[in-house]
Amino acid sequence: MSGRDRITLLRRLARLRAQRVEAARRLVAVAQDALARAQAALQAREESIAALGRHIETLDEWFASGAGGDARLIEGALSRRDLIADRREAETEARLEDQRAVEAAQAERDQALRALMRATARHDAVDGQLRRAVAQRAGRREDQEQLDFEERGRPRLQLLMGGRA
Repeated sequence: MSGRDRITLLRRLARLRAQRVEAARRLVAVAQDALARAQAALQAREESIAALGRHIETLDEWFASGAGGDARLIEGALSRRDLIADRREAETEARLEDQRAVEAAQAERDQALRALMRATARHDAVDGQLRRAVAQRAGRREDQEQLDFEERGRPRLQLLMGGRA
């Protein structure tokens, strides 16, 4: 394979590798967004659980204070506390799913980052080969130009030296 053909091939390969790096970067961005959404959902779930817990504490304090009232008021408060406790339990179970979603999103992001590192390394390797091939070809061209220059200058030198060069 000639030097020019090798350089042409390496340029095409370098462009392909650059496209793959860009695709890997886009996948990392998508994975980062998915992770951010999963973390936001988990955070919202945590805040909901905390708010429900505070509401239960408020009702418990009201019961503990002995500030009763009529039976319907107390019965309504107990019923409300049970509903809130059930909701909090459901939110706590849902939090486990949210945590799994965050872990899965982190794994996807990590996999995308590894793919980006591999794509970048492959691109850098091809780019290095291309730079070396271009430098070699330029060096050979300079060597050839130097030889041509010396050959063109030799007849004049021979004339000047009287044929003794």
